[in-house]
Amino acid sequence: MVRDSTLKTLRIASADKSPLLQTAKIAKVNESETFPTSMRLTRLQLLDFKNHEEVELDLCPQVNCFLGDNGTGKTNVLDAIHYLGNAKGYFNPIDSQNIRHGREAFLVEGTFSLTNEHGEELDKVACAVAKAQKKRLKRNGKAYDKLADHVGRYPVVMIAPADSVLVLEGSEVRRKWMDMVISQYDRPYLDRLIQYHHLVQQRNNLLRYFAENRTWDEDQLAPWDERMVPLAEAIGEERSLFLDEFEPEFQRIHAGLCRGKEEVRLSRLTRVEKDSFGEALMEARDNDRRLRRSTVGIHKDDIDFRIGDHPLKRFGSQGQQKTFLLALRLAQVEHLAKRVGRRPILLLDDIFDKIDAHRAGALMETLGKARFGQVFISDTHRERIPELLKASDVPFSSWWVDGQGMTSVDVAPQMEAS
Repeated sequence: MVRDSTLKTLRIASADKSPLLQTAKIAKVNESETFPTSMRLTRLQLLDFKNHEEVELDLCPQVNCFLGDNGTGKTNVLDAIHYLGNAKGYFNPIDSQNIRHGREAFLVEGTFSLTNEHGEELDKVACAVAKAQKKRLKRNGKAYDKLADHVGRYPVVMIAPADSVLVLEGSEVRRKWMDMVISQYDRPYLDRLIQYHHLVQQRNNLLRYFAENRTWDEDQLAPWDERMVPLAEAIGEERSLFLDEFEPEFQRIHAGLCRGKEEVRLSRLTRVEKDSFGEALMEARDNDRRLRRSTVGIHKDDIDFRIGDHPLKRFGSQGQQKTFLLALRLAQVEHLAKRVGRRPILLLDDIFDKIDAHRAGALMETLGKARFGQVFISDTHRERIPELLKASDVPFSSWWVDGQGMTSVDVAPQMEAS
């Protein structure tokens, strides 16, 4: 059980529920402190976290594999690491539901090795949740006064099957992804984004008021439009610059994953062009009046995902879509590493489903390169990942996860059937 003394000494401020404000806190951390370029999780301990009663793992600095059947708790180990980096789970936002059934609390502890030009430091992070109590966080024996002091300190990027929404769902998902990436290193961008969304909300309220009261006054819209235009044009310009910088790295990584057999492109779809957004707002006023909302602006931007000359959603196979998303996330890691000066830990959950052996081998080679830092992977196949890693000469550790717990294994062929 989690000791009472541990629960009493851990403290953490409540996180704001707004995604934009949450990102603002991340950006604030990134601006205020310089982080080391090398970060590794060297040890992980779990107590009553989800289905795991007690786990203690000494980790490989490069690749760590969790192997086993579905439902055995492989993904739960990745989620525990996500807690250490972000003070919250990736899959379930309700902390109390991550406590092991029949228990009163969980504890996740990890030791991070941080290396820079001055040498190595070890940071110990502990996150605890008890029923009917606030989530509590502690670093090197000291409780945090504010969540913002932790978020962004140990960056973690999860790649999971749920990423398919970036291809399959609407523009809001892709727009949110782009905004979250840029906002982690560009605080003025985030400030403008928050202001712009506030203005759109107020403008929409005015449009609904006109409709409900059967009136119309364009002079009342003018002040909102005048304030929106410079913000929208600045945000749009930054988004275009981001994609211009991001796309070549994304294409390079994708070419490596597919052995150069496919070409992919990213482009911004928008009606917000420099020095012309004011005219677009005027042209859209009839539609705005009829639909009772602002129908043009950067809040309607999208990113066009292309494979060859065709839309990825309509013409890409499941394997091609998954490879596209893997490259997108890996490019995100590389982009953030360049911008903020540290390498996020990569968590890869069940990424090998629906990709062929050639793409899987290329992915292992890519992940084995030092620039992607430490990687954690889950897979249902007993031998696939260890054999690919051995073939690519990538150092790794692996564990077999089943109903009895977690067992360290050196190579997959030595594992016995469970």
